[in-house]
Amino acid sequence: MTFKENSLLWLQKSRMMAVSLPLALLAALVLVGINEAGHMRSQKAVEEMNNGQQTRNAVNRLLQSMLDAETGQRGYLLTGNEAYLEPYDKAVATVQQNLDELRNQYLHSPADLQQFSLLAHEVSRKLAEMELSLRLRRQGNEDAWKFILFTDVGREHMESIRKLAHGLIDRSGQTVQKSREHIVQSLMLSRIGIATVTAIG
Repeated sequence: MTFKENSLLWLQKSRMMAVSLPLALLAALVLVGINEAGHMRSQKAVEEMNNGQQTRNAVNRLLQSMLDAETGQRGYLLTGNEAYLEPYDKAVATVQQNLDELRNQYLHSPADLQQFSLLAHEVSRKLAEMELSLRLRRQGNEDAWKFILFTDVGREHMESIRKLAHGLIDRSGQTVQKSREHIVQSLMLSRIGIATVTAIG
């Protein structure tokens, strides 16, 4: 091979490297970009999924606290035993903590916050009804507290609380499910993108 042919060959290789090197760098940047976009989207979805699960757990705790308060209230009304007031007072204090926790979690979601406001209102009405019956029992007003206990008012309040709480639980479940779908989509898009860039490379 002559010097001229060697020079031409080296020149061709240099031109190919001049073209292929930027393309390789571009492919690497695209791969990094696809990976980062998928990571950020997955991270956001995981955060939303965690928030949805925490909200669902908080609503369930609120429901349990209301049931505990109602059990303590009924126990005291029917027996007059002061021991029932301790779990009642503890449950009522927990209800307030649950409401504060949920209020903070729903601040970013106006639609959920509106439904939570309805739930908080029903909880307040139920707590007021239970407190009134306890006060009447302490005062010895038998007819009044028995009337409150055996009417459907308290049951209707609890039914409304359950309905609104389950509505919020369902919405949280939908958020968790959507977040899972977003994670799967992000992983799939990342795989497709990486496979495509690799094939082109």
